[in-house]
Amino acid sequence: MVSFGSTDGNVLYLGVCAVPGAERIVDRVKAEQAAGWDVCLLATKRALHWFDPDEASAVTGHELQTRMRIYGEPLFEPLGDKMVIAPAGFNTINKIALGLADDMVSGLACEAIARGVSLTIEPQMSDGFANHPIFAESISRLSNAGVLFIWHDEAIRPDL
Repeated sequence: MVSFGSTDGNVLYLGVCAVPGAERIVDRVKAEQAAGWDVCLLATKRALHWFDPDEASAVTGHELQTRMRIYGEPLFEPLGDKMVIAPAGFNTINKIALGLADDMVSGLACEAIARGVSLTIEPQMSDGFANHPIFAESISRLSNAGVLFIWHDEAIRPDL
């Protein structure tokens, strides 16, 4: 089954990880809505401690998605057209680069890459994590796969 390809062409899957910036996700949702997107929020389980899930669901008008569906369950709707992960943490970025799809955010990101769906990642982490040797490899691998990166903190951007 395919998770992407809405009939309206304006559905944004917005993923959020448990890193600084996650506490402002409702503001990000509102900004994306103001830009014309119908936003569906996806969160890693640990990210749920950073913001109010009920408020986020109310603002999006969609159920917050935190887990992969179980076989036999229907896909959630609406289907997405674009995916952004903001903020994205070290663990999630490396999982996606390795093709590990064990949660909603990394799973849909892996599917987006495989299907050629636009995926943008906005990394957020300490420079200690950003200096880990696997991080630059992950950024390079994902960039080569067509993933766009937006760097709000140049201190963590690897020299590729």
